[in-house]
Amino acid sequence: MVADEEDLTEALARLELEGGDCLEIEAKTFAEYSRSALGPTLSAFANLPGGGTILLGVSEDPVKVVGVPNPHQQMQAVVSQARQGFSSRITVDTHSIELDGRTVVVANVQEAPVNAKPVRWAGNDAAYLRQYDGDYQMSLQEEQQLLMRHQRPREDTAPVPGTSISSLDDNLVRVFLRNVRAGSTSLREQPDKEILLNLNVLTDDGEVTLAGLYALGQYPQRHVPTLAITAAVLGGQTGPRASERLRIDGAVPRMLTAAVDWVSQHTRTDITFDQDGHGRNTHEYPLVAVRELIANALVHRDLSEPALSKGIEIRLKQDRLVISSPGGLWGVSVDQLGTQHGKSAVNERLYDICTFAADTEERRVIEGLGTGIRAVRDALREADMEPVRFHDTGVRFTALLPRSALLSPADLNWLSALDSTGLTVEQRHALVDMRHGRSWRNSTYRRRFGLDSEQARRQLQDLSNRGLAMISGTKGSTSYALAPAASLVEESAGPGQTAPGTRTPEEPQTPTTPGDPVGLSGNTLAVWASLETGARSRAQIAEATGLTRRQVGYALDLLRRSGLVSVQGGQGSRTTTYQRT
Repeated sequence: MVADEEDLTEALARLELEGGDCLEIEAKTFAEYSRSALGPTLSAFANLPGGGTILLGVSEDPVKVVGVPNPHQQMQAVVSQARQGFSSRITVDTHSIELDGRTVVVANVQEAPVNAKPVRWAGNDAAYLRQYDGDYQMSLQEEQQLLMRHQRPREDTAPVPGTSISSLDDNLVRVFLRNVRAGSTSLREQPDKEILLNLNVLTDDGEVTLAGLYALGQYPQRHVPTLAITAAVLGGQTGPRASERLRIDGAVPRMLTAAVDWVSQHTRTDITFDQDGHGRNTHEYPLVAVRELIANALVHRDLSEPALSKGIEIRLKQDRLVISSPGGLWGVSVDQLGTQHGKSAVNERLYDICTFAADTEERRVIEGLGTGIRAVRDALREADMEPVRFHDTGVRFTALLPRSALLSPADLNWLSALDSTGLTVEQRHALVDMRHGRSWRNSTYRRRFGLDSEQARRQLQDLSNRGLAMISGTKGSTSYALAPAASLVEESAGPGQTAPGTRTPEEPQTPTTPGDPVGLSGNTLAVWASLETGARSRAQIAEATGLTRRQVGYALDLLRRSGLVSVQGGQGSRTTTYQRT
């Protein structure tokens, strides 16, 4: 929520980073208050886990503070509409903040109580759902999903008509029973059928439960077709259409193995060498993180009747891997994930079964210790990648993994020349952003890298102590920018290489075409490929590649500095185009 000028500055930075689209922040501009413009957004934020913030007097494209006339009057209008214009009262905290001589009205919309959802706008008697790029009217199934969440989810214990113990996969059941006997003192001596009854795989009538069929069935999709995963590659040279589409089905352990294999097959694998000279495969996405996130999607998906019309989706885009599943979190918030209080199972019985269920190679679906998200974050940090991001809309939960470390070879060389030994992944990325003109505050740093205030303070202060960052401002508005000495450091050359910007006397200076997908980031290659047919604007490049405007700008900056792209037009103009040199 936005409470002061620092929070507002952070919110504006997030909008700019996300290209104007943000799940929990909405920017609006209008000369006079518009109930019809705010009705859907107020409804959507009230239905969104954690609520959201509306900024009146901020444009989205480009992100800019334009201010509002009569801020007090607009604040009163927001509160009045929130109280009277919906199926249940919406709590809104409003205040005004002056920035750069203009006034922004901030409306922090609180999430409605679970039993009040879905909150409907009286203007058209419709309930709205917040998505990453705006507000959408809920479908009947989505409304039913929220209504079902008025009580603790128990759908995983429901019997599946027409099933029996013969519907289960013998190999999966054998491994499951062996793991139960090895891991449970009470069930160790019980016969097979009693174990299956006590762990809710079977009902007293001999039918298989939904959880049992999903986790251990021969082919669960015979009875519930949408208990599957669809995987697809989006974007690329052929445009935004999906390719390499695959339906992944079977029981949970088999789907988990197949889905991880699919990601591994469709992403880059490099060979790296350790200090002893031994080579090993390094995957573009750490498979530990991929496996954990897919397992979470499988085990915690919504199993209620309205949600059974939807499946789990894996989408491999040019800049990220997206894993989404029907439903939302239960009993925890996104901010609590990975903490000691961040463990809560949506489907309790399915969760218990999956702590013992494993594939034929003895790999269990989940450990059941609540450490999975921490393992994901640790794996990404070790791979020098940005943190995973989570979005919970209440009816769909999404995990977004960055496609690769967003550090170009030039930036990596520059960091090496800085002697960045001992810096954290967050500090390395922050320095690169500083190199390209960004400054940091504690709030923007912790939001960007998923740290708490004290961690952010220590890391930023460490950069200052090392002489890499300079501090400006006073307490409450302190910012960190790249120190002049660091900005003058030249990129270093690796063994057998010529330092960037130099050439031997007998060789003319020629730019290197970014044709090696291992050496350059995927974003830069995608932008380069989009310019093959001629000049394009930033917006056209973003549309062609599926990248955000910030990512496009970052890649274009690298290509321009490499002498590979020229600019036609003025800086900041929407008509400016870029073409290959």
